[in-house]
This record gives sequence, C-alpha cells and structure tokens, in this order.
Amino acid sequence: MAFNSYMEWKEAVDKIGFNDVILGVKDTLDKNTLYIQIASSKVVGADNFKFVVGYTYNVVASVENVDSRLVAQLAELLDSGLEMIGFSDTSHLYNYSGNVYIPVGSKGQAWE
Repeated sequence: MAFNSYMEWKEAVDKIGFNDVILGVKDTLDKNTLYIQIASSKVVGADNFKFVVGYTYNVVASVENVDSRLVAQLAELLDSGLEMIGFSDTSHLYNYSGNVYIPVGSKGQAWE
C-alpha cells in the first residue's frame, strides 16, 4: 500500500489496534506492540545539492498469538509483507518484521 507521509502511515497503523507504537527499540518486548526504526534514507541530487525524499522504516511487531489479526492487517500496510522472526522464550511473544518506504510528506516526520 502506498502512503504520502509518515503521519498518513501512522494513522493507518493506529486503526489496526496495537497497544503501543514505539519509534526506536526497548530492552523488553511488550505484547501487541509495534516497534519502528529508520533503516535508510533515499537521497537525490548531485554534488553539494542533495536532499532526502523518503525513508525506509524497519518494523517489528510482537504479538501473543501466531494468528493475530494485527499481523494480517499490518502485513497489508508494508511493502513486502511480514516475515516471522521467531518466538521469544523470555517474553513468550511471536515477533514479525517487515519494512515500508514512506516519502517525505507535508504531514511531518517520525521524530516530530
């Protein structure tokens, strides 16, 4: 699914129903939480005139059940769906990862 800005994507994620959406990482994983991390930026231009036109974000979703509806709905919002990372014996959560490219838009950036 294509989005015009980070805020537009975040609004779509909020409608899914995660307990929390965190920009960055934490020491512990919480159930039904989405963790977002900036992976790379797309830069255009030449010589000393360059500017960022978008970012690729890595996301990790932690859920209690492997067949959680959160996983299915989140997969639709990502560029290549979700991949199961594995089951955490310490937190007893299933972890999925994926990525999404979001262009720089008028509705703000992830860190704002």
